Amino acid sequence: ESIEQEIEAKELSGYINTWLAGLKQEDRVLFVRRYWYGEEVRELAKKCGVSATQMTQRMLRLRRKLKSFLEEKGVVL
Repeated sequence: ESIEQEIEAKELSGYINTWLAGLKQEDRVLFVRRYWYGEEVRELAKKCGVSATQMTQRMLRLRRKLKSFLEEKGVVL
């Protein structure tokens, strides 16, 4: 990686960490379990006592919020 790419990656990581810190704890935990640890939506839904469809919609809303946040910071997606 070039120095520029490394700087951009650290900046992006900082933005994501800031965004995660601003979430409710339950949303933060769910997001990390799904997108960092790769836990299945079915399993997350089961543990939360909701349907897989409801959990899918929740994850969609969180991804959209992250996208919006990153775009506000000037990150091109």
